[in-house]
Amino acid sequence: MKDNPQVGAAAFKLSKQEPNSDPVQVADGFYILHLAGVTEPRPLTLEEAKPKIVDSVKKSRTRELISTKVSEMAQQLRETAKSGQPLEATIQKAGLKPETLPPFSLIDEEAKKTEDKEPKKDEAPDLPAIKDAVAFLNPGEVSDFVASGNEGFIAVLEKREPLAGGPATEKMAAFKKRILDNKERIVFYEWLRDRQQAAGLEFRKG
Repeated sequence: MKDNPQVGAAAFKLSKQEPNSDPVQVADGFYILHLAGVTEPRPLTLEEAKPKIVDSVKKSRTRELISTKVSEMAQQLRETAKSGQPLEATIQKAGLKPETLPPFSLIDEEAKKTEDKEPKKDEAPDLPAIKDAVAFLNPGEVSDFVASGNEGFIAVLEKREPLAGGPATEKMAAFKKRILDNKERIVFYEWLRDRQQAAGLEFRKG
């Protein structure tokens, strides 16, 4: 039913009193649904919940280990940058993969958002997240680790060109406010997810 949301919606409207649905049209025909029975919800037993608990604990510990390790790497890069030494040696020693991006603008993202659904061939797929990471950095500063998909990155801002004119300054202020709003939302969702896991709750999209 996941390929036909209207079928799922119709199924959840059925009841013991009205177990049959009206015809539901889909791309290749019609469905008429019949409710054969209802399984009442119940708490999981300890044995049923154990695999999920173990998996949740493992994932939590893995996130903590990764967070600690990459935080140490970011701090090493900051100390190297403060000392005025090149970052290349520290990056190689930490086992990180360096990548230099071509110059980009922070404030043109909003204008392109509706035009370009996919990143360009020569554009980093993580560019929106990279822009967020460097928005408040000064040249030479190092960002915290930013998770992206199954990987992540630590950004180093090489230099920043000065903004020209009032409109550009206003756009930058609006951009920074949007970043702060996004970060607050991310922190809230992370907190909510941890609370849900601690309570043993599981939510699924339907």
